[in-house]
Amino acid sequence: MIYSPNTFWRWSLYTIYGLLLVTLLLYVRFPAQNFKSFCTHLITQQLPDYKNSIESLHYQFPLTLVARGIQLQGKDKAEKKVFDIEQLTIKPDLKVPGKNFSLIITAYGGRHQISLSLDQSHKTFTLPKIEINELDLMKLPWLQTQTGRRITGLLTAHGSYSGQIDQDISQGTGEGTAHIKKGTFELLYPILSLNNIDIEKGAVLFKLENQKMLLNNGTLNGKELSGTFAGKISSLNATFAAMQLDLTGALTPLPALVKQSGKAQPLLLQLQQNKAALPFHLKGTIAKPVFLFDS
Repeated sequence: MIYSPNTFWRWSLYTIYGLLLVTLLLYVRFPAQNFKSFCTHLITQQLPDYKNSIESLHYQFPLTLVARGIQLQGKDKAEKKVFDIEQLTIKPDLKVPGKNFSLIITAYGGRHQISLSLDQSHKTFTLPKIEINELDLMKLPWLQTQTGRRITGLLTAHGSYSGQIDQDISQGTGEGTAHIKKGTFELLYPILSLNNIDIEKGAVLFKLENQKMLLNNGTLNGKELSGTFAGKISSLNATFAAMQLDLTGALTPLPALVKQSGKAQPLLLQLQQNKAALPFHLKGTIAKPVFLFDS
């Protein structure tokens, strides 16, 4: 057989024509209902204790999958909703088909993006880019349920994560930064005459390793208090409410707090005049934290 440039170009055209034809057929004849059933069955196999549903699933040119109305909820009597995603768009990287993907998620008031890289031979995956944009904490039903308190705010985070496909997510490694604005944390009992801590803005660096989340350079700024903190959250393989806290830091009372502090006003005035902060230690679990001022 004699190879010539014409042969190369002819077969290239045949290949391109075939890909275009397959893409067109997928667009026109994509078996959305069957594929939706396959996806829900796959999720059920991985998470047998939860019910899941997908409102609609369709193919979008070229080679993009769009799912709308994804819900996951517990099978107990209360059937508590775990998450609710308005829309999930999955785009493969055509340069590395079947390995790299881009995920765009619309949920809880924000539009979030995740890059996914799969290594099937080693059963590992990497999320080299995670971008959470102004996720509304008030819209997370499990957050209020697990903590038993009202928690609000807009969360923005950037980071990365890698782990094994068949292992618990807490056993992977990751790092990044998280920011919150317009937040309110309801307290179990009053601290410095406050029933809630209002945060205008806050930030923290985090690192996930050995089933622990290490927190560093944490800052918070509100109308009544400003502060710094660092520490760790452990037992990440437990339920969210049962995760262990071990944080230390310092709180600085601001003029707005001094004005409304009642019996604590003399102490806070002295602290304010000396530009001193109150060191604290937060331990216990997320559901039942114990807050102590260090001596």
